Amino acid sequence: MSVEERHFSRQDLLAALEQGWKQYLPRLAALSEDEQARYAEGQGYARVQDVLVHIFAWWERSIRRSRRLVSGPPVLMPEEERALFPDQTIDEFNAEVVVRHQSWTRAAVETHFVAALAALEQLLRDLPETALEDERLHRWLRVETIDHYQEHRLPNAPAVGA
Repeated sequence: MSVEERHFSRQDLLAALEQGWKQYLPRLAALSEDEQARYAEGQGYARVQDVLVHIFAWWERSIRRSRRLVSGPPVLMPEEERALFPDQTIDEFNAEVVVRHQSWTRAAVETHFVAALAALEQLLRDLPETALEDERLHRWLRVETIDHYQEHRLPNAPAVGA
């Protein structure tokens, strides 16, 4: 069964966070500067902090969507959807968040990465028991905890969610 077909529980997603994203910065620090630069370039970014910005920006977007889905009306009006989630392509969103954080130091980016990761973990812990029965919510959270990690997995890191 592929990751996309598997239904993950809250505990599965929390375990994936623990094994993957929560180990990300220490594993990144274990790479040499040259290895980090090659990694960022291989990911399509000029700097490691651009990769980190990309990652936490998607977490923040997913957290907003997930909270809205859990607590808001079941269907957003088109103008509400656009206000919460601007009509951008994935590439436009990625480019915009990197530009927006261009002046941030690596330390500031890493601090925000840790805070956004804590917010994602707290969202998972606080979800109502039945929340992951909603396929959209399950997919968004699976993507952020497992799929996106696999996409940006460091060369010295194990796979998660198998």
